[in-house]
Amino acid sequence: MSKRGGKKKNPGNVLLTIGILACLAVMAYAGYRLITTLYAYRQGEKEYSRIADAYTTDTGDHAAAGGESLSGSGAYSGESGSSEADAALKPPIQVDFDALKKVNGDVVGWLYIPALDISYPVMQGEDDDYYLHRTTERTYNFSGSIFMEAKNSGDFTDPNTIIYGHNMKNGSMFGTLSHLLTKEKYREDSTFWILTPEKNLRYRMFSLHETDAVGSAYTLFEGTGQTFADWADQMKSQSAVDLGVQNFSEGSRIVTLSTCTADSASRFVVQAVLDQG
Repeated sequence: MSKRGGKKKNPGNVLLTIGILACLAVMAYAGYRLITTLYAYRQGEKEYSRIADAYTTDTGDHAAAGGESLSGSGAYSGESGSSEADAALKPPIQVDFDALKKVNGDVVGWLYIPALDISYPVMQGEDDDYYLHRTTERTYNFSGSIFMEAKNSGDFTDPNTIIYGHNMKNGSMFGTLSHLLTKEKYREDSTFWILTPEKNLRYRMFSLHETDAVGSAYTLFEGTGQTFADWADQMKSQSAVDLGVQNFSEGSRIVTLSTCTADSASRFVVQAVLDQG
């Protein structure tokens, strides 16, 4: 009678093999997610680049567009639109809104920040979720769109108009917005433009700061009054840098640009007041 020989399986080796396979599976999945994420980012960049090429035109007025810088003694002082030169300024780009609105009727404007070369259409949906992860062409993409608070009127006439954008790691959308502060880009140009189908609006920054995700920077006003002017003064006092003298009134119109930070409970905001002309 013969005996059957053979090595017994070592339970430890089996567990080690399972562990290695599990690690490889996790690494493969992580690699897949990374590749798909980078691909999605790239697709979003390509779409917005295509939109900018198709619907915007460089006017050649970049030298005059920024107005006064904040380097040295050039800080802006006084009421908005206080000089004839300001009134004569033209935006550095033009937008074909008639054609753009055929792509998506939710376009309410175009944001252009010269110091950061940020140039995107501004969307407004029925709520603040739709364009969080959808592009201007309504394609699902994590980078989403630059979009206006759904409760705002949509024509930039509210006392405080809020515009949101993702802080994308690849620098797109509002990924470089904090550079105004961290890299002192505000010294190069402390203004930005919002173009609409009806008018071209230039804004002067007066506050760069971090705030709570539900902080007072997101206050919406039903009308203007002393409460609004006091609020604007309070927002200016919270700025991490001195952006010059700004006298607010009941007629001032403010835009608040908002993006997330590494802390989920805080946001970085750029607040600017309209040059009334």
